[in-house]
Amino acid sequence: MESLRKQMIDTALGKQTLLHCDVLRLSEALDRLIVKVQAEKLAARKRPKPS
Repeated sequence: MESLRKQMIDTALGKQTLLHCDVLRLSEALDRLIVKVQAEKLAARKRPKPS
C-alpha cells in the first residue's frame, strides 16, 4: 500500500498535476486497496473468537 502511495505521489510531482490520468489511475487503485484492507479488518473483528 505504501509503495503504491509513493508511486502516486511521485507521479503527481513528475506530472505537476493531480489530474493526470496516470495519477488518477494510481489513486483509484490505492482507493480500492484501502477499501479491501478495511473490509478484511472489519470481517476479522466480526468473526467469533474460538473459546
